[in-house]
Amino acid sequence: MKPIEHLQPAQSVAAARWAISAIFLLNGAGIGLWAAHVPTVQARAGIDTGTLGFLLLTIAGGAIAAMPLSGWLSGRWGTRAVTLASALAFALTSALLMNMGELLPLFLAAFAFGASNGMLDVCMNANAAEVEAARGVPTMSSFHGFFSLGGLVGAAIGGLLIGAGWGDGRGALAAGIVVALAVLLCARFVLAVPPAPHGSHFALPRGPALFLGLLGLLCFAVEGALVDWSALLLTERTAADPASAALGYSAFSVAMAGCRFLGDRLVQRFGARRIMVLGGLGMSCGLMLAVLSTHFILSALGFALIGLSAANVVPVIFAAAARIPGMSAGGGLATVATLGYAGLLMAPPLLGSIAAHTNIAVALGILSLSGLVIAAGARVVQPVK
Repeated sequence: MKPIEHLQPAQSVAAARWAISAIFLLNGAGIGLWAAHVPTVQARAGIDTGTLGFLLLTIAGGAIAAMPLSGWLSGRWGTRAVTLASALAFALTSALLMNMGELLPLFLAAFAFGASNGMLDVCMNANAAEVEAARGVPTMSSFHGFFSLGGLVGAAIGGLLIGAGWGDGRGALAAGIVVALAVLLCARFVLAVPPAPHGSHFALPRGPALFLGLLGLLCFAVEGALVDWSALLLTERTAADPASAALGYSAFSVAMAGCRFLGDRLVQRFGARRIMVLGGLGMSCGLMLAVLSTHFILSALGFALIGLSAANVVPVIFAAAARIPGMSAGGGLATVATLGYAGLLMAPPLLGSIAAHTNIAVALGILSLSGLVIAAGARVVQPVK
């Protein structure tokens, strides 16, 4: 990727890198907090697994509805403004979601949460691509590393809040306020790039964008499944209590975060295609270990293997999306991310439907096939030069 020349002083670009990294971390923390609260929200609302699946489908619907809108808004107002607005909305709606007990308000909050998260996912990645272009150095893996680190922090905090008796929504409300304040502190440092007058920020996936988006969809499907179902899998298969079950997603997040912070160097040394092949095979093996084991430690190790294997698959895909011929970096990312994030958001409710007729272990076992497809399709990713 060619650097954006004369865009910002080097000091401002450096500050922008850390500001958008903080946004990634805060978004991951909110997702991790939600992952830890899924069993408590289910219990408080008194809903079964099938209804929980519909709730997750509502989150997916909100996100998919908002993603194309985020591309249009970014083209009009720039990625900075939309990133900050959606981050604040995410902080508010995540707190609301984990405080609702009645069915209708719960579903309305779920739709709003999905919409804000979907818009934030697309816009912060587009802004991250602009920062990467301004630096002229591969940086995307580290941004996603901060997201994974945030997931670890959020899941850990969620487990502590639940263990301390704050799982009734009070802890989530306090966390939402902290996230909103942190976003406001980062606001002045987030990189502002004037939108191109005729730039394409979203297009229907086709050609390279379609293939990259489908691979991203499969990887995100695995990640989304762990966000919403890992705690329930551990409680069902290993009889772990809710506070301990939150550590399953933590194992996934810490392994992924650690590997992503090394990701840019690993891709440069071994090549993007090899990273994709090994990542896909490792994801498949990790899922099978997690669902077949009835021991907490072995299942947690399976989640950790998934984290290590999947760590740099999405950053490699996004880096390739930023180089799609005929599209701007932001446009390519918005297009591929929209299709990719459909997997993150659609897989959990679809797995819920399967689990309602079988069990969650069978549903996640079927998902292990995604890793094999990713490994087989790795050649569509151009190596980083």
